[in-house]
Amino acid sequence: MRRWNAPTETTELIALSPDSALWPWQPRARYYVLDIGAFPQDELARRSSLAALLFRLEQRRSSEEFKELLGEVIGWFRQHEDFERLRGLFAELVREALAELGVKVPVSEELLEMKSNLSRWAKTWKQEWLAEGKAEGKAEGKSEALLCLLVERFGAVAPPWRERIHDAKLATLDRWFKRAIVARDLSSVFEPPP
Repeated sequence: MRRWNAPTETTELIALSPDSALWPWQPRARYYVLDIGAFPQDELARRSSLAALLFRLEQRRSSEEFKELLGEVIGWFRQHEDFERLRGLFAELVREALAELGVKVPVSEELLEMKSNLSRWAKTWKQEWLAEGKAEGKAEGKSEALLCLLVERFGAVAPPWRERIHDAKLATLDRWFKRAIVARDLSSVFEPPP
């Protein structure tokens, strides 16, 4: 999880020079930030508060950890049955976390149903992650091969071209590789023929 590093006061965001005529009239507001990433996971796991569960839910985890955490959330709400509205909010937060992982959960599905379906979803995630890893590996290999070919044919490849190659998708790299074999210069590799 990325850590907070932005200013916490509006004067730092506006950044007026102290000798500016507007200095006395600039807004001065300070706000507080709860940096969820600053809390160690093991410390959060020892706490049984709803805030600790929320923070843990916001941090990335494996499917098994997610299933265990979802069980803890359900257990908390079983002990605190009068927090019906909060349970709905947590169901929505779990739904959003699952959506980020590529799982669409119906709005009508409750926390308990989500937990029972988690094992099935975990298998799907694993297959998708493996497929993504293979595609990324192929693209990385193809980009290195393309760079070798370009260096061999045209000499040094400038950093902007290297960056463009590393950011390209596999299909684009295949197209550029085929062009690189017959191209008369480096720029014609990346630009389609007229």
